[in-house]
Amino acid sequence: MNFKVLTKSLGGLLTIFSIVFLIPALHAIYSSSNTLYNFLIPFMITIISGTALLILSKNVKQEMNHRTGFAVVSASWILVSFLGALPYYYSAIFPTFTDCFFESISGFSGTGASVLTDIEAQDKSLLLWRSMTQWLGGLGIVVFFIAILPILGAGGVQLFRAEATGPNKDKITPRLKDTARTLWKLYVGLTIFLSFLLYFLGMNLFDAINHAMTTISTGGFSTRNTGINYFESSQIEYIIAFFMIISSISFSLYYRLIDRKNKNDLYDTELKAYIGIVLFSVLILTFINFGNVYENLEVSFRKTLFTIAATASSTGFTNADYLPWPIFSHFIIILLMTMGGMSGSTAGGMKCVRTIAAFKLLKKELHQAIHPHGALNVSLNQKAIRPQIASAIWGFLFIYLLTFSIIAAILTLEGVDLVTAGTAAISALSNIGPAFGSLGPFDNYAALSELSKISLSLGMIVGRLEFFTIIVLFTREFWRK
Repeated sequence: MNFKVLTKSLGGLLTIFSIVFLIPALHAIYSSSNTLYNFLIPFMITIISGTALLILSKNVKQEMNHRTGFAVVSASWILVSFLGALPYYYSAIFPTFTDCFFESISGFSGTGASVLTDIEAQDKSLLLWRSMTQWLGGLGIVVFFIAILPILGAGGVQLFRAEATGPNKDKITPRLKDTARTLWKLYVGLTIFLSFLLYFLGMNLFDAINHAMTTISTGGFSTRNTGINYFESSQIEYIIAFFMIISSISFSLYYRLIDRKNKNDLYDTELKAYIGIVLFSVLILTFINFGNVYENLEVSFRKTLFTIAATASSTGFTNADYLPWPIFSHFIIILLMTMGGMSGSTAGGMKCVRTIAAFKLLKKELHQAIHPHGALNVSLNQKAIRPQIASAIWGFLFIYLLTFSIIAAILTLEGVDLVTAGTAAISALSNIGPAFGSLGPFDNYAALSELSKISLSLGMIVGRLEFFTIIVLFTREFWRK
């Protein structure tokens, strides 16, 4: 690994990231808030650190290799999460820095798990920062920097592949910088459009912008203690449910539809499977909940649609307490929590495409067992699944299960019941937020021990970066020349 290139890249990333602190600082000035210095101090720390790293590496001209790319992405997310915790720390709204770090990681990873007990009592500038962390982390911190940072050069490809979600890391345009800019244009456009819709439907401007950011990023932070229920609007619930699903669909697919105007992309295997799974889950649970939980069919449909959309997209918004729902509903929700959205979206989870591929690969193995000399190709969208991709999928599933077991075990050792520990581990790894047991849709994580919060925080990061990017740093082979 080239430490000089690592230093130069981190210096550029931190220098650009420091500017983000000025947005809530300006809001604090506008609103005459006393939280201005809570953002100016982190701004100064970040820009000085970034500038110092750039000075130390000013004569470095080497290109970034894939090993350094892994290190840059992992270090970037850890540093940004640490720096993002500073506004919470200087605001003194949490008793420990662990809580500040937990809230920051939950924001940047788009998890939405919170240790904040009274949201509406907090300064609006701090709530804006809280929403911004989810919006910046949604599409990817490093993808954002690739779009605007020229010093990365050709090494940006390594960063893109290390941060992008899903088994395939293909560019949608010949130049990576153009790909990053295109993705962010779509991302910003959807955020602005949803902000206008929510404002038109009755939210004030501040709430509209914040909820638009946390919806499009599939994060789930709200500016209200009761979340979406505060607005008492079925129209807002339907609109947010729709955009949660929209945001959990691959942004690359949107680009191909707009640029090529090729309707064949509508028949994408992952898209059909994902939409089919979501609609089927909504249909089944609507009728299960109707009569058992809700007396009105429209209410049953709306509450179910919103919950399924929030779960499958890993957004984590809640408009209903699903704990009293029938046990079969819990089973479906946990399956959707684990699967998550589509590859290349802002959603978390294992991704729908891996689920489809795993079933296809399993079918092949069964066929091979019956017909040892037979040949069966496994394909998605008329493209064969290469052996390297197949191996990566099985490896991903194993690491997911192993990490889940470790986190759940730590939580149970700390006295957390098995249902809460297991679903909290899935929630962290799939970047969802709400879980079951004592961490249900209207509960938060404040009562957990320090060790439990640290374990879940690490789970959020490795889940967001899909394990390999961080875990590879702890292998002996990574450090060999």
